[in-house]
Amino acid sequence: MTVACAPPLQAAMGCPVRLSGGTMDRGSISVSFMNSGKTPIRELNLDCAPLEGKKTGRAECHSEAGIFYPGTPYTLRFAYASKSSRSVEVSAQSARLQDGTLWTATQDQPCRPLRIVQK
Repeated sequence: MTVACAPPLQAAMGCPVRLSGGTMDRGSISVSFMNSGKTPIRELNLDCAPLEGKKTGRAECHSEAGIFYPGTPYTLRFAYASKSSRSVEVSAQSARLQDGTLWTATQDQPCRPLRIVQK
């Protein structure tokens, strides 16, 4: 008999990501963030929601794997095609920490979203 153990889920942990700035142009978004926790993050998933035009609701818009150390600023740039929206709200959906712990945004433990307006 094989027993598999799932990585721990840390429901009581606060948001480990602080989104600090961003820009949006035709076809892409650039987001600056910092790991505000104490453990390196090895995977970060972001949600995006258009703020005007055809509102399709919040959906995962980018997933990034790597090692993001606490206290170090990072910038991610990713494709985002939205013909109807010139502004978007980006927020952290989940983060897998180096120790295997999975943090997920909940109503009780959300991350502060970032509003980005196309220039």
